[in-house]
Amino acid sequence: MSRENHKASFYDAHRSFPLKLPSALFQIFAYRRPAPYFTAGKNFGCRAAKDQSGMATRCILIIGPVNDAPNQIRFQRVFALAGAYRLDVVTPKPLPPSLEARAQAVHVVGKHLSLLRTSLQLARRLGHEDRVVVHTVYAPRLLLAGFLCRVLAQCRWVYDLYDHPSLTWSTSRGAGRVAKAGLWRLLLSPMLKLADVWIIGMHPGILSHLPMPKRECRLVMADGPGVRETSGPPPQWTSDREISLCYAGHISMRRGAGLIAEWARCYEGPPACLHLMGWETPDGVAALEAVRDEAMQHGLRLVRHGLIDHDAVLNIMRSCHIGLCPTDPDVLNYRYAYPVKVVEYLSQGLVPVATDGHGVRALLRHGENGFIARYDAASFSEAIAEAIHAVGNPDRRQELQVSMRASIKGRDWDTLNCRLLADIEAALSIAN
Repeated sequence: MSRENHKASFYDAHRSFPLKLPSALFQIFAYRRPAPYFTAGKNFGCRAAKDQSGMATRCILIIGPVNDAPNQIRFQRVFALAGAYRLDVVTPKPLPPSLEARAQAVHVVGKHLSLLRTSLQLARRLGHEDRVVVHTVYAPRLLLAGFLCRVLAQCRWVYDLYDHPSLTWSTSRGAGRVAKAGLWRLLLSPMLKLADVWIIGMHPGILSHLPMPKRECRLVMADGPGVRETSGPPPQWTSDREISLCYAGHISMRRGAGLIAEWARCYEGPPACLHLMGWETPDGVAALEAVRDEAMQHGLRLVRHGLIDHDAVLNIMRSCHIGLCPTDPDVLNYRYAYPVKVVEYLSQGLVPVATDGHGVRALLRHGENGFIARYDAASFSEAIAEAIHAVGNPDRRQELQVSMRASIKGRDWDTLNCRLLADIEAALSIAN
């Protein structure tokens, strides 16, 4: 199809937009009472709701780039939805081969107009053939695609919030940051009122930073990240040997690289090695390299592995005793998110040391299954020292391991995905 004909078909297909837009705007800005929370997973089998009359049989998932990382929520959303629906995926990059084979179709598009155009065309075409639900994740442009499908194609819309949209502009500065934040608050966030279901994959406190949902909306409270596999306790450590710590995640200042560097510079304790794994930013690397020699003088080795595949990350974790998770609480998303790395540390038998946040508090209890510190060097160093002491005490270490295993019971991805799918279907049936 030529570019001219393609544009013509797009606009001809949506000639009703001027008629529907005033009604949609009225619904957005009209006052609505808050929606009740909805959790029904325990009452439904994984596919029980799917076969009921009126349930969706087709799903359009509009999602950002998906890496070949089965521990990440994006990967698991595609995996789960493809197992429950005939799934069309609209995404800016190709899916990993293991996921592409599960989807009905994958539509690789640009990040802006082509994403909106493809999503709308799919929603209108498939809406005439099957019962369709549009599932979008947190990013603002994907939210806009879901809103347009809801208004123009009359599809049911599921909004999936496992990160807050502010994450997309948290690294911006100056006028760009102000413009993006203003666009979200004034235009995009009110559009959420038209979503039929919200999936809240963060600490419920994040709702205080979202618009009030309409009365007919249903809130599905997801359980956060899961685990692929668990491992036995790490190698036993005694004070005459080197203790191993690790950090798995983005190595950047807002992810705590500066805090780790400050702790390393003033390290006091037994001989130790810190393994750093993940995508590196220049500022994070600079902060760590600036203290490398000083840390070595105090008996702490820093080993940077860079970005490695997940299996290699797990292999390194299994040789470590303590896992670090410092995140800047001034970043709204990190304050309420459930850190994936904390769940992975627990699953691999590492004692987690994390900085305080609502999501962290939901996963860890200080001194029982991990240690929590304020976001400052003194508190972080003290929490790590407590963890080292606990690992070196056999009785204390055993207590921690028992509590850690109990805290991840039922957190395997199969169980979480099954429960989430049942909750979505039940919520959609009530929303109708």
